[in-house]
Amino acid sequence: MDTIKCNDAIEMILRQGNEYLAKKFSSDVIFLKSPMGQPVDDEVKHEIEEIKREADEQSPPSKKLTVFLETTGGYIETVERIVSVFRKHYETVEYVVPNYAYSAGTVLALSGDELYMDYYSVLGPIDPQIGSEDGDGNLPGMGYLAKYEELVNKINGAASSEHARAELAYLIKRFDPGKLFLIEQAVEHSKALLKDWLPKYKFKNWTVHETSQTPVTDKDRQDRANMIAEALGNAKHWHSHGRGVGIKELTGDAIKLKVGNYGDDDDLNTNIANYYGLLTDYMRRNRYTAALHSRRGLRRLA
Repeated sequence: MDTIKCNDAIEMILRQGNEYLAKKFSSDVIFLKSPMGQPVDDEVKHEIEEIKREADEQSPPSKKLTVFLETTGGYIETVERIVSVFRKHYETVEYVVPNYAYSAGTVLALSGDELYMDYYSVLGPIDPQIGSEDGDGNLPGMGYLAKYEELVNKINGAASSEHARAELAYLIKRFDPGKLFLIEQAVEHSKALLKDWLPKYKFKNWTVHETSQTPVTDKDRQDRANMIAEALGNAKHWHSHGRGVGIKELTGDAIKLKVGNYGDDDDLNTNIANYYGLLTDYMRRNRYTAALHSRRGLRRLA
């Protein structure tokens, strides 16, 4: 008889944790920890299609998906493709952020019908990343734009032509017009998706204003979505690509977003912490930097 291996035991516990949370949320559950970039969207598509295929063979498929998400961000085009996969196969999609979902990950988290966080969870500003000049990692795109605008303002307000020429020479040398255009387009694309998805999904059941008890109109939903997109896309307000935007700020007057606090449910909080903690520790020990987990098991992405 074969003896049980350590990895087999851990993966069995992870599967049990996934199944428990699936019952708690009355949904299919996946855990996605990865930067947003190819081939993550392809892997998500494959996993969801397999989950649905197996459900068709065994029992009625779920119409709801709960996504546990952790990401540093990445490409907004990857997020758009992932959302298209989720919405193809599920009527309702909700997100749980146990730790962080930055930049493009923020857009993904806000594409859901519901969002759950606790006091420690954070989203981040909408800030596309760009490759650094030395090829060593990525830089925040909005910081690149902000520095460009700062130099332009210095040139326009220069006290002397000599000073202006020096600033202009630096500007020409250091800033790529093509890169500036791509960053601007990525920021606007992110805002446009939020302005489209928030009214369609997150605000679809928002029918009455809590304070005035007056009916919520389509214009109210769109105005709120526009305000949130502009607030999260304001680099000068957040100061940093890695600035965490917690549940207190998200639900405050500046953003006014309704977020469920899973920390208020002791049993749910404990089971999320156990599932998330074991899974991320298991990834670290096996040197996985990105992975996708479902009831089918763990898939390494990087």
